[in-house]
Amino acid sequence: MLADGFASRGLGLDDVIAVRCRNRMEWAVIALACAKIEARLLTLDADLPPRIVRERLIASRAAAIIIGDTAPLRINQALEGLSFRLRSSMDGAFPGFFNFWDLFPPVAQPRFGRTQPSMLAWTAGPQARAVGLPRRRTAPAAVSRPPMADEGVSLITVPLHRTWGSGQFWTALSAGRAIALMRRFDAADGLKLIAQRRVTHWCALPETFAEFHRLGADAIRATDVSSLRDVVVGGAPVPMVLRAWLVDVFGPVVSEAYGSTETGVISSLPAASFTAKRGSSGRPVRGAAVEIRDAGGHALPAGAVGEVWARTQRTLECEIGGNTRLPRRDADGFVATGDAGLIDTDGFLYLKGRSEDQRAAG
Repeated sequence: MLADGFASRGLGLDDVIAVRCRNRMEWAVIALACAKIEARLLTLDADLPPRIVRERLIASRAAAIIIGDTAPLRINQALEGLSFRLRSSMDGAFPGFFNFWDLFPPVAQPRFGRTQPSMLAWTAGPQARAVGLPRRRTAPAAVSRPPMADEGVSLITVPLHRTWGSGQFWTALSAGRAIALMRRFDAADGLKLIAQRRVTHWCALPETFAEFHRLGADAIRATDVSSLRDVVVGGAPVPMVLRAWLVDVFGPVVSEAYGSTETGVISSLPAASFTAKRGSSGRPVRGAAVEIRDAGGHALPAGAVGEVWARTQRTLECEIGGNTRLPRRDADGFVATGDAGLIDTDGFLYLKGRSEDQRAAG
């Protein structure tokens, strides 16, 4: 129905539909509708100041914007003078904004979308740049396995405007898992939700798990979290104290992930290696290649510190925007992450802060 509503307003192939909200069901419905009309989805941080919102809307040539979790009038200055085929609010009617819930027609023609739409996202930090993720095409039924529904439940607390958050959504959806979204994370409420929904998969940022740490191990042990079978911490450096605490509370189901907007997940470290490979970010995941390079772009041997370059399926396909004197991707599909690090003789990656080039650029 929403796809029909978009189409009736002239939105379709490769048009950019911007969404600015927190983790809520409307985001999922909009994303799926974009897939059905082959539009591109621009995800915006709900806390971005109006000036940055405006810059990203202009850079992406957005044809529509849908806003939630804030009064649209608060970002009117970001929209002034911009032409949209649709300006809509999820939270009621506002002057100049169409009520999101009035976009749904009473009936709609059947439409079939791919697994996910093309998405636009931004890297973090002062050198933020746009990254375009292509449509993921589904394999023909004749060459793909029949879908096997997973009885699990994924809890998504990573903001959906981050590619790790939206990636978790698509992964859970394609696996057939139920999905629980938290608009704002609260440790006590999150603990109750894990027990009530029997959450099996949870990937979150270190600050989210730090809130659990402040809640205390006793409160967690007093709640049934036995359903959890995959707990991943990542998206930022993870303090060793927090790593050890997570393993103590949740056990061997814990792992750490490292990646970036341009690459997706690069490496993973299971709980069993936390002590033996103290400080490591793990080995490259399946399908990822990692190299340590010097300032001239030459590969360095094991143990030498340089910039981390990675090649994944995403780096081979994504569009990387932004004007910079620093090369971001080479002819072989490797992308410079901006992080400094080394790889030991066992193939484990260790991060050593930001690279000298990135510090100079900042």
